[in-house]
Amino acid sequence: MEEERDIELDPEAQQLFEQFGGLQAHQKFGSPTGMEDLAHSLLAEQKRHDAVRILMIQATYLLSRYLVNEDFSADHQQEGKVFEQLSAVLGKMGRLPGHLGCMLIRYRGTPPQSDIPDKFDYEVVFGHHVVDGAIAPNVARRNSPKWSKLPDQLLEASTLLADYGVNNIFIRLSDRLAGDLPDYRLCLKILSGFRQSRQTGQPIGVDDNGQRLMVPIINDENLYPDPNLTLMAGLNRLSAKSMERLVDKVDQWMRQQVASAKVRRYTGVYNAALELPKVRAQVKSPPVELNNIKWLLGESESQIVSPEKLRIAQLALELAGASPQKVAKMIKSVYADDFAKINTFLLGERLHLSSDLLHAAGQANKEPQLTQELLGNLQVRLDQVKDHVIDDIHVVEDTGTERSAGKTPPREAVDSRIYRMVSFYKGRSATRKKMVGMVHHPIQFTDQDYQILAKDFRIAREEAEALVVKLKGCFSIEGRFKKSAFAEAVPLFRQYEQKIFQFLWHHMKDVVVPQDRSAFLNALQGLTTQMNQPKRALKILLEDLSSDPATVQFSDNKAIMLANLIVHSDKSLTDYDITPEDIVLSRHKIDTLMAEYAAWRIEKDHEAFSTKIQTIHKKLMEALQLGETSGQRIPAAMLLNLERELYIFLSLVGGDTSTAILRSAAFEYGDPRSEIFGHKESPNCMGPLLQNLRVALRGVGSLGTMEDVPLIESIKTQEETFGRLKNDRQHRAQVRHITEWVDEAVKLIKFRS
Repeated sequence: MEEERDIELDPEAQQLFEQFGGLQAHQKFGSPTGMEDLAHSLLAEQKRHDAVRILMIQATYLLSRYLVNEDFSADHQQEGKVFEQLSAVLGKMGRLPGHLGCMLIRYRGTPPQSDIPDKFDYEVVFGHHVVDGAIAPNVARRNSPKWSKLPDQLLEASTLLADYGVNNIFIRLSDRLAGDLPDYRLCLKILSGFRQSRQTGQPIGVDDNGQRLMVPIINDENLYPDPNLTLMAGLNRLSAKSMERLVDKVDQWMRQQVASAKVRRYTGVYNAALELPKVRAQVKSPPVELNNIKWLLGESESQIVSPEKLRIAQLALELAGASPQKVAKMIKSVYADDFAKINTFLLGERLHLSSDLLHAAGQANKEPQLTQELLGNLQVRLDQVKDHVIDDIHVVEDTGTERSAGKTPPREAVDSRIYRMVSFYKGRSATRKKMVGMVHHPIQFTDQDYQILAKDFRIAREEAEALVVKLKGCFSIEGRFKKSAFAEAVPLFRQYEQKIFQFLWHHMKDVVVPQDRSAFLNALQGLTTQMNQPKRALKILLEDLSSDPATVQFSDNKAIMLANLIVHSDKSLTDYDITPEDIVLSRHKIDTLMAEYAAWRIEKDHEAFSTKIQTIHKKLMEALQLGETSGQRIPAAMLLNLERELYIFLSLVGGDTSTAILRSAAFEYGDPRSEIFGHKESPNCMGPLLQNLRVALRGVGSLGTMEDVPLIESIKTQEETFGRLKNDRQHRAQVRHITEWVDEAVKLIKFRS
């Protein structure tokens, strides 16, 4: 084997990490005025996240070295260098807040970029942070040229993981990592030699601090070589006989659990053993785990998984245990959360795999609940698939002929129950097209259309017909939107809020004539305020906002306004055409659960959300120069209002990202020398520009810290310069309030401190 090249990664990570000071660092401003514009500050915020993403990529790359180098199990000089770097990286990660005690590398198989084969599509999860093949190039571009190798390193690591047969690697982390480093190193050395020893049946020879340790390959209850049981044996110096007795005892105990109809299930002997108090008291848990199916079902040790879900995972193992990646794909065919984004090819593959699972569940005659679990979860996910994907999917009913002959059914063959499910959604797509089309043309609905709509909305056929009539009545013969008719229909619509809001937002907002667009979106406010379960609507709005972060739509403004309406408990806001900025000051009226959910979504989708904010600001600059954007022809006034609504939303939901954006916005709008005030159309928009300064300052007052006080107080010194931006009495009167706005923000900060 050729000499492994040296890996110079960690010093660079240290430099970047120190430069941005981790996620909790206060923003440093380097421009001459002590302030940075929003675009530069957003870039800095992304770079602070990048500092963690780089560590995640490094950790993945370094871990992959152990899987490709079998001789790392011995006393190999290069292994020492790799582990030194890896331990430094994991040590930094373990000291960061919010990581849930682990880092997870797992196979996804749904690459966001077509040039990455699905075989090599892995994602790395660390708390709210996620890194994959799409994000890594962005990280490289945002930082210095020396980071240009990051995408290649992640792809190389993913290739090695795929070659080894990895569907997940789980690494426990803590801020007290140093004392456990010998255990980490021993486990990684065992994994280094596991694949070769599994093939030969010989123990793994491991160098452990100069001593030769022979680690036996341990089989699970199904007689498959199990990497995690092998890790347990090596870490605890247990012999093959001792482990064999342990596996048998735990297996028997698990069978007794099933026989006694107890609800607790486990994904295998390894996980069950570590949950038994007597076993847990005598053995150490491996800090690194490989292909533990438990981590395909959840992301943290505190997450509770249902017995049915565990049993489905066991079925996947029984069907595809020899192919770890196929195990992951089978589980995702029922439980993945990306059905709204998948294409026709991937949907076809998942339907085929879920059919295999359904067939296997049917063989378990004593467990009919598995069939219900499979079909129920698949239906929930098929409900999210885009109509055009459903239209293009081709499936045939599996007659069972191939299975009876011992053959694999063709890819398009699916279980009869899944076939009927897909047929329904194809019919629903056709019915939806009629509902959209009836806005502008006379459409004849059939009894089948009403039956499909009734099933989709879970209502009677007569109610479905009444719903169509009511929706049609909201538009004139000429296709113009009738706001009064919609207001009258709201009591009916709210009865079906889980379905109707999604339909109206995704399918109707883009078909109303341009003159009625604002009226239609405003009408949705009335529906939103009467919802009993607003979280689904908030999820739809935030996902839609970030679905295409490189573009700005007319509906984005209303999406954020509706989100403000959902997060704030004062539903009288529905009477306003814009969100009153005073609600930023009344935090006791915030719906805490909705605000926490929104903050979680922002952190989870940080890359897309930050890119969206940058896009909006970039388009605003363009519109201030040209009068409107070049593509969608969105006027500057609308984009200014969109930023205003965003600042109110961020002020309500809070969080690190929200605080950083608001702080930066206050400093850019608070500097009269900023580019935003120097464009051709800026004088005509001076009122809204200063209004955004006031909203941003209130946001900083609501979320900021005492460190912000000197910086925002410096804005008061700019009043005279602000006054010279426009020779207008009304403008000068507005400028005189800047000191008042700053003092208000400072007072809020000091009150909370």
